Amino acid sequence: MENNLWWGRAIDKKLANQEQKNTMSVREQLLQTIEQAPEPLLHETLNYLRYLIEKHLDELEEQQDLEDLHSAREDLHHSRTVSLAHLKQELGL
Repeated sequence: MENNLWWGRAIDKKLANQEQKNTMSVREQLLQTIEQAPEPLLHETLNYLRYLIEKHLDELEEQQDLEDLHSAREDLHHSRTVSLAHLKQELGL
């Protein structure tokens, strides 16, 4: 009977922790986990987080480049620009 009581308390504690995590923001959960993590894991985690941030910034830059390219193509299509060679030919140069 005492064993069942222990399991019941353990389950209640786990459910309470889960409910708390559900109400905590990701930042709060990270900070709480960092508080409990051993130092060697913190170094690895920091390096990986920096890698992810760099990767994210690269992806944002690539997305911006693609949007700029798309915009330039639309501008070319709508402004009906001509090539330099064609312009020279029209001007007799």
